[in-house]
Amino acid sequence: MIAVNDIYAACQRREAATRGLHRWLGASLVGHGCTRFIALSFRAAFDPDFSGRILRVFENGNRAEDRIIADLEAAGIVVHSRQKMCDLEGGKGHVGVTLDGIAEEDGENFVLEMKTADAKSWRDISSNGVQKAKSQHYAQVQFGMLLTGLHTALYVAENKDTNELYLERVPFNKDKADALKTLALRIIADASGERCSERLDWWECKMCPAFSVCKGATFPRAHCLTCCHATAVEGGSWTCAKYGNAVIPNDHISKGCPEHIYVPWMVNLPAEFGNYCVKYTTPTGVRIWNCPRGSMPPIDDDAAPTILPSAELAGKAWGEITQ
Repeated sequence: MIAVNDIYAACQRREAATRGLHRWLGASLVGHGCTRFIALSFRAAFDPDFSGRILRVFENGNRAEDRIIADLEAAGIVVHSRQKMCDLEGGKGHVGVTLDGIAEEDGENFVLEMKTADAKSWRDISSNGVQKAKSQHYAQVQFGMLLTGLHTALYVAENKDTNELYLERVPFNKDKADALKTLALRIIADASGERCSERLDWWECKMCPAFSVCKGATFPRAHCLTCCHATAVEGGSWTCAKYGNAVIPNDHISKGCPEHIYVPWMVNLPAEFGNYCVKYTTPTGVRIWNCPRGSMPPIDDDAAPTILPSAELAGKAWGEITQ
C-alpha cells in the first residue's frame, strides 16, 4: 500500500528532474534578508532541498493565482501581462522580475503581486501591512515597480485556512528600489554578500537551505556557476576565462568541467591563493588544495596537502576528506 511519504518522495523526484540551475536574480530573491543567501542562490551553490510537502504548498500557491485573478476580474479589475519578464537595465540579462501580472482599474495600472499565507501570517499582514509583516514581499513589489515604471502595486494575500482576502495598494519607494538595484548589480559582479548573522544558532540560519554551505562544513555544488573562471556577461550568458573568455553553452553550465576551481568565498574555510590552486585548511588541520590534479607539479613532501578537484569535493563535509 502506498504511503504518504511515497507521494512526498515522488514530488521531490518530479521537482528535481525539472529544476536545472536557477541562473536568474529575480525580484523575490533580491529582497531576501540575507545578501549571502542571495549570492549563493544566484550562483546555484546549493540544492534547495524542499520536502515533498512544501513543494505541494508551493503548487497550491501557484494554483491560487488563477482563482484570485478570476475574482479580481469579476469585481471589475482587468489583469494582463501575466508572467511577463522585465529585465533590469544594466543587469546584463541576469536580473529582473517575472510579474504575477498588471492590474488595471479605472485606467490606472498597478503591479500585481499575489501571495497565500497561513492564518497566523495572514493576520500579521492584514493587521500591520506588507512592509512591516513581510519585508521580502515588500521588496519584491518595489523591484517590480522599478522595472515597470509603475508607481503603485496591488498586493493581494489570501488566507489559506479561510480564503479571506487582504488587498493593499503599495506606493513606490524610490530609495528602497534603488538600494535593491544596487545590491543586484553588485551580486552579478560577484559580490559575496554578507551573512544576516555570524551566529551558528541564529534561527533564520538554522532553517536556511544554504546553511551547510554558508556556515557548515559542506563544499558547494560543482558546476560552471560555482567556478572562479566564470563571469556573468550580457545576454544572460556566462564566459569562461580558462577557455579564452568563450561563452559557456547553456547545456554545459550545469555540468562544469575538470578545470573547475571553487570561487573561494563560497567555501566556509579560510583561503590562500597559490599559482595553480586555492588552498584551504580545515579546523582539524587537513590541508586541501582545490585544483585539477594535472595542474599541479609533483610535490615530494611527506606533509603534502590533499590535492582534490572540485568534483571530488562537491557535497562532501570536511570530515569526509582525509589525507
